[in-house]
Amino acid sequence: MTPSALIEEADLHALVDGELDPERRRKVEDHLLQHPDDAALVESWRRQNAALRAAFEPVALEPPPLSLREAAARPPAPPAGQGPIETGAIHWGRPGAAPRPARKLDEIRASRRRQALASTLLTLFAGAAVAVAGLLFLASRPPAQRPTLTVAATSYTARAGLTYATYALDARPVEIDAGRRGELLAWLQERVGISRAPDLSGVGLRLLGGRVAPGVASPAGFLVYQRADGGRVGLYFERADAVAAPSGQRGQGISVIEWRTGGFAFVLVGVLPPDAMQAAAEAAAAAVVAAPPEAR
Repeated sequence: MTPSALIEEADLHALVDGELDPERRRKVEDHLLQHPDDAALVESWRRQNAALRAAFEPVALEPPPLSLREAAARPPAPPAGQGPIETGAIHWGRPGAAPRPARKLDEIRASRRRQALASTLLTLFAGAAVAVAGLLFLASRPPAQRPTLTVAATSYTARAGLTYATYALDARPVEIDAGRRGELLAWLQERVGISRAPDLSGVGLRLLGGRVAPGVASPAGFLVYQRADGGRVGLYFERADAVAAPSGQRGQGISVIEWRTGGFAFVLVGVLPPDAMQAAAEAAAAAVVAAPPEAR
């Protein structure tokens, strides 16, 4: 039985929720490389989680209704059927006067249930209104906020653009940050076959970290860099058999520059101006060629 046959849907959910240990996570990622349908399902779950967080987080942060807080603060009611507690106290009053009947416990509980139900319904209606407004907002966002490429899905540039759009603009764009550089390079060497993290500080780009992502035909490395003004670029690299001359193109607000060397395809993708992208690509290409082989 192959490792992919051991991957269950629970493993896919755990990957999306970030609950897998490194060894299990790598097995699940290998499974996704061989099963595009599962990879698409995982990506749809990630986007769905992001939409739900955007829609319901304001409701989750609201304080509970006053009626629910008061109900939680009240002491628990005595068990049903329990009679009044005899204290031995003497009740003074007019001779022969009967004590005033107390309100039935069932009526009190029913009243409290009606109040709690009304508060719950109001909260649900408010949450539904916020969810609808959030989904309408997400649907109306201009495409420039999540750049896409209009090239073939099987090309290295298209795969790099998809990886950039999926990870680079998130709050947590990398799996291993730059502070664990040794671990990051070892991971890239093991999964991608090359351990490179070019220093682009000379062109104003600081390394945030990297991750392994699905490639066109094999696992790909993806490094994320950031400028002082917050602009980010991604360096995508994957094994490639053919050698081609460097090429560049520009999509919807996104620049892509590709070159190949040493049996690998490299693609620099980002939203920086063309001259800044070209300078960064030249610096990255020079660093990859000049860097000595990393220890396996």
